[in-house]
Amino acid sequence: MQTDKFEISIGDLGVQTTHKRGHTVEEVAEMATNKILSISETLDPMVKAQAYAFRDRCKMVIAFYIQEGINNNLCTIFNQLEQQGHSDLAQIIRRL
Repeated sequence: MQTDKFEISIGDLGVQTTHKRGHTVEEVAEMATNKILSISETLDPMVKAQAYAFRDRCKMVIAFYIQEGINNNLCTIFNQLEQQGHSDLAQIIRRL
């Protein structure tokens, strides 16, 4: 029986952990930005400065929309709890 060699590569892996909390919006935005963009250290200094400015702007936009998603999800949970007659729980969620 003949078998062919099969190779697979998944690229670089990294792990970021927290202690007794989830990741903040800024931390998740940083992770997303790092996955999307990489900047070579050998770039021309002017191009490199522009790349870092673009990277910072991308991180700000990603963080904004992550926060919007969180706010909208909390609004949905609040409304569902209210509709099911759990006003006390809904108010707890509203204050988060």
